[in-house]
Amino acid sequence: MKKFMKRLLCVTAILCLTGMFSFPAHAQEGKTVIALGADLSAEQRATVLGLMGITEEQLAGYEVIYITNAQEHQYLDAYLDSSVIGSKSLSSVMLKKGAKGSGVNVTTKNINYCTTGMYRNALLTAGVQDTEVIVAAPTQISGTAGLIGAVKAYEIIEGTTIPDASLSSALDELITTGQLADAAKNVSNDEIEELIAYIKEKVANGELETDADVKAAIEEGEQKFGVTLSEEEIQKIVSLMNKLRGMGLNSEYLISQAEKLYNKYGADIVNHADEAISEAVSDAVNGAAKGFFQSVKDTVKDFWNSLFS
Repeated sequence: MKKFMKRLLCVTAILCLTGMFSFPAHAQEGKTVIALGADLSAEQRATVLGLMGITEEQLAGYEVIYITNAQEHQYLDAYLDSSVIGSKSLSSVMLKKGAKGSGVNVTTKNINYCTTGMYRNALLTAGVQDTEVIVAAPTQISGTAGLIGAVKAYEIIEGTTIPDASLSSALDELITTGQLADAAKNVSNDEIEELIAYIKEKVANGELETDADVKAAIEEGEQKFGVTLSEEEIQKIVSLMNKLRGMGLNSEYLISQAEKLYNKYGADIVNHADEAISEAVSDAVNGAAKGFFQSVKDTVKDFWNSLFS
């Protein structure tokens, strides 16, 4: 029994180790999910579908989910006054899986507050990758709730769950960026988006460890992008970056923890496995020991830089 348990634990450990370095299966390219506002009237729904380029009959061929006003309040009440959110869910989203490495591409229809860049940056924060997104509404609205529909549609496509903390951080970023863009004088939305992305990149690379570090990065960004912020606006960015850092945006930390686990258990797994198990995994494990982690670090760093450049 002890020998059986030992072998079972060994196999489990190996599977866990190899699983840590396997990226999730890429959803089928072209797979599409539509998230409709639950309170759309028949006429409004027809308008939204038309903006998405499909008819009611074609809608039957897609997977459809509905975003309720209760969900909007659940996620947005922390950032917006309840009266601003309103009592009806109208923002709708078509989200299609793109080719691997294609990035996040956003188009808006009847959205007058959230820009495509704001959506893209916030979706990246939430963990969305390689998608084509259309955010549409029947008439001109802010579109802040559209991010909820996009994330929920992405969960369906990928068969995964994005933590509420990640969605909350993404909404915080979306709204903070919009508020800064509204308040800033003689500055474009693009420049505000670039400022936030610039600071996010530094967080992702582990360069900002304290509030003072974040404030110094904000000051650099102000000079770089020609933006002047008030103390209140600076504090909003500091709070946002603290939240992003708290949800593990620092990729180097995650890789270093994986490396420590391998250094502690890797050789022991191979040396104590039965011969058949050892033969099956020794090449892979030994290969991982020879520069694997540095390769992963370089890949992840390049990935983060590509997101925020």
